[in-house]
Amino acid sequence: MSTIELQHVTRRFDNGQEGLSNISAQFDEGSMTFLTGHSGAGKSTFLKLLIGADRPTRGRVLVNGVDIGGLTAQQLPWYRRQVGVVFQDHHLLADRSIYENVAIPLLIRNWHPRDIARRVRGALGRVGLLDKETMLPSYLSTGEQQRVGIARAVVNRPRILLADEPTGNLDPYLSESIMRLFNQFNEIGTTVIIATHDVELIRRLGLRTMHLQEGKVVDDMPAANGL
Repeated sequence: MSTIELQHVTRRFDNGQEGLSNISAQFDEGSMTFLTGHSGAGKSTFLKLLIGADRPTRGRVLVNGVDIGGLTAQQLPWYRRQVGVVFQDHHLLADRSIYENVAIPLLIRNWHPRDIARRVRGALGRVGLLDKETMLPSYLSTGEQQRVGIARAVVNRPRILLADEPTGNLDPYLSESIMRLFNQFNEIGTTVIIATHDVELIRRLGLRTMHLQEGKVVDDMPAANGL
């Protein structure tokens, strides 16, 4: 599990525009949070900083006390192995089977094929797609493809799970099923942060919600149960 802390974080782009402005926030280990805001509010920039794909112009992003903005190119892969990322458009390889897509993070780390098989089939079982492991992505529905993306994100058993609009292309029923999966991983201690504009889904689940506007946190509502 991981505690995430942003300390007075600002991200200014080359054109002078600030994607994030003096943000301070903490996400306790094992917590689950919605990150909301209109397009351009700063949600994607926020997630990129947490992934280590970008660095703040000012301030620090700490994960378990480690300033990830200060990690070297050699240290970043170690950190990123602790982070799972789910994208709205899945980023699946069209010419690879479902099994092969989910196995990619483990292949990169040169895992033994037997261990890869155990992890991949375990992840596919969690998202209900074990019976489709030999199929190509094009044979799956949009919701099933999103579940493959989640399986790939968690196959490393990350401490942190980040999702950028994971239900953006899904109907309400599929959106809720995807959120149930995130809840399952959160229940085993994974810190989950989900960027979304799905107001109805947020209202139903009653989780902590941090709202961004023009790169600033304008509201930070605790979970309905106070956790």
